Amino acid sequence: MPKMKNLNLNLTRAIIATAISLLIFFLLFLQIDADQVLRVIFSSDLQLILLTVFISLAVNIFWGALKWKRILFALGYPLSFKEVLSIRSGCLPLKIVFPLKTSELIKAYYLEKQRNLPFMRGLSSILLDKMLNLLVTLGIFLIGVSVVQINLPRFLPIIALLVTAVFLFSSPLRGILLKLSQKINLKFYQFTVQLFSSFQEISVKEKIILTCYSIVYQLSEFMNTYILFKAVGISVPFSLLLVFVPLVMIINNFPITVLGLGTREALMVFLFARYGPGSFLLSAGILVSLVEHILPVVFGLFFIKSFLDYFLPKGNTSS
Repeated sequence: MPKMKNLNLNLTRAIIATAISLLIFFLLFLQIDADQVLRVIFSSDLQLILLTVFISLAVNIFWGALKWKRILFALGYPLSFKEVLSIRSGCLPLKIVFPLKTSELIKAYYLEKQRNLPFMRGLSSILLDKMLNLLVTLGIFLIGVSVVQINLPRFLPIIALLVTAVFLFSSPLRGILLKLSQKINLKFYQFTVQLFSSFQEISVKEKIILTCYSIVYQLSEFMNTYILFKAVGISVPFSLLLVFVPLVMIINNFPITVLGLGTREALMVFLFARYGPGSFLLSAGILVSLVEHILPVVFGLFFIKSFLDYFLPKGNTSS
């Protein structure tokens, strides 16, 4: 399989990322009593935890599939919801083996192999999906710092928000970028045209609707973080979550650890230090990781075999 030739390299990266996660947890537990953390987790409000499990699966799995299905439909590829769900869910466990978001490439490869959607156009649909999420995350952060009046830099987030919004909704800007790429190299120009295809072809009205999908998708993690703080007995103003959760989400997109494990918990202990003891904050962070990130991966295990079977040569059967 051409797109998976670097499996050994990805495995090495996964091992390094796992080692960093374990190191961070080791350092955290040097400062915070592990037995106390376990006691807090097992004494947490089970009903609230189950509520977050429902929200996580409903939004991260099913709502996310609906959103990507709509993007593909707008590009002229009307896949069934079942197939889109299988593609997205089957790729989730591969995030552990393929860091640096490279597991997303497998989605595009599937679409090329099974649906004759050119690889770069499939990748463009995924890029559009991610950029809409980034747009919403930056917007929520700026709303949060305005409401809370916290002393954090706003210049860079405002610039990032404007650049993202203009890139998503402004055809003239993309036209300028395409002309520049044409001057650089013909192959680079063709690459850029295909990468921008979903941005060019999908209407502004449809992008606004997709942005609404992203608002629901991104706010679910804010809501679940708020509920899980409640579950362990910590009360944090929701407005403060609008500031700190985007920071955690953006930092965790850097490929430092596996699924953001370790960095997420450390950030939550640091950022919310004034709202509760370290053991309670670490417990909340672990629960957020379990519900929002590990649970979807576990759910994806039910799809991974059938998804990977699509890549077997015709006539082969898996053992």
